[in-house]
Amino acid sequence: MPNLMPLTRRRFGIGFGAFLGCAGTLRRSHAHDGRQEAMVRIDNSTFEPLVVEIFVGDSVTWENNDLASHTATALDGSWDTGPLERGTQGRIIFTEPGEYPYVSTFRSHMKATVLVRNRDGR
Repeated sequence: MPNLMPLTRRRFGIGFGAFLGCAGTLRRSHAHDGRQEAMVRIDNSTFEPLVVEIFVGDSVTWENNDLASHTATALDGSWDTGPLERGTQGRIIFTEPGEYPYVSTFRSHMKATVLVRNRDGR
């Protein structure tokens, strides 16, 4: 690349960076088994987003970016990430359609919902 002009190198760098960014996105969004993963961030004692919609067989990962420990625990007790310290993650795979409200057992005011649909829309 020593024969390239600075402007051309810059354009090459921008294009190559965009390619690498897209390549990583495509790899994550097209898993070989068709399953997807949703991410919920925990910060400032809130779940973000408050509602996650996924399909049966998909998973949700909770990432704790807060200073305090948290959990993501189904109100009916059917699933629980366990305690999540700052910087850790917990993942749940949902195998049945339905509406799954959940809380942090350490902070009961923190509430959110996972909506799980069949792939055919039901």
